[in-house]
Amino acid sequence: MHHDFSAEAQRYFEYIGTHLTNRSGDSPDHKAAQNWIVKHLVGAGYSRTQITLQDIEEHPGTNIVLKIDGQDPSRLLIVGAHYDGDGVGDNGSGVALLLSTLCGLKGEPLPFTTYAVFFDEEETGCNGSAAFAASLTPEQAASTVCMINIDAIAFGDYCNAYGGHQDPDTKKITLLQGYTQACAKARKLGFHVWGPDELDGYFAAHGEGPALDPLGLFTSPWTPNNPAPEDTVREEWRAYSPTTIPMSDHAAFDELGIPYLYLEATNWFSPSDNPKRAYIGYTDVGDPSIGVSGMIMNTEFDNLETMAKYFPGRSLEHFKLYSPLLAALLLDPVG
Repeated sequence: MHHDFSAEAQRYFEYIGTHLTNRSGDSPDHKAAQNWIVKHLVGAGYSRTQITLQDIEEHPGTNIVLKIDGQDPSRLLIVGAHYDGDGVGDNGSGVALLLSTLCGLKGEPLPFTTYAVFFDEEETGCNGSAAFAASLTPEQAASTVCMINIDAIAFGDYCNAYGGHQDPDTKKITLLQGYTQACAKARKLGFHVWGPDELDGYFAAHGEGPALDPLGLFTSPWTPNNPAPEDTVREEWRAYSPTTIPMSDHAAFDELGIPYLYLEATNWFSPSDNPKRAYIGYTDVGDPSIGVSGMIMNTEFDNLETMAKYFPGRSLEHFKLYSPLLAALLLDPVG
């Protein structure tokens, strides 16, 4: 049996894209988004005593933290999605997935104590996630089995999962537990996993990425033997498969040595008209006529109108993959 809350995620996604379009800073939608998230958590049956509003020091932001006691309180799981910003994809989609999953799983016993965090201030430098990571004691950090980050999963051509700590000097990748567990779960759910072995050298051989696959879970494709084809990629952004660049809320936890899993939809195979964005997973779609040279997040095109015009049905398609995967991971993160 698997849990699929994709229909509810789609409903939340459309609500955010219609009623909570600008969730940045001191905008009215920012506070409204906080209230809306808390309202749905309480409506699902979570107690207000389980919910903490964490102020972010030196920044005018607020994290929404839900604590769910687990069967084994000595081990922790952290799952998060940032709710600030003005895009429905970035990151209304992540909020929709996380909120629908938390509401859908209410009453199900979770194996480990779980912190579900709706991060603020990601768009200004991942300040919300950094604040939450800094609040962990050394004992809590050491007992955290994984941090799951959900960011911008609606528009991109490929549904991706990343994980692993890449040593900046040797490029050796460790702490792959979150990623390997996600791949194992995905296969059990019937999805097609395109991991480092399947993608290594694919672009060099074919000159493009694999065909789009609604059942496919992909990752970053570049390896030391088959690196990104552009030499303009900044050294600190040379992420080897299955890792990714440190530009989202997983980064602060990776720095603490906590294994992470990062869910994101994008296109690593796009050359982009901007060489600084080429082949680093920063371009959503391969068609440069859409958005700004294929980039939708952080542009005026990150809205429901773009989704309806160019990608009708894509957001629900992505939720149908990510929803059962996330639920399976929360219910059994290490098995």
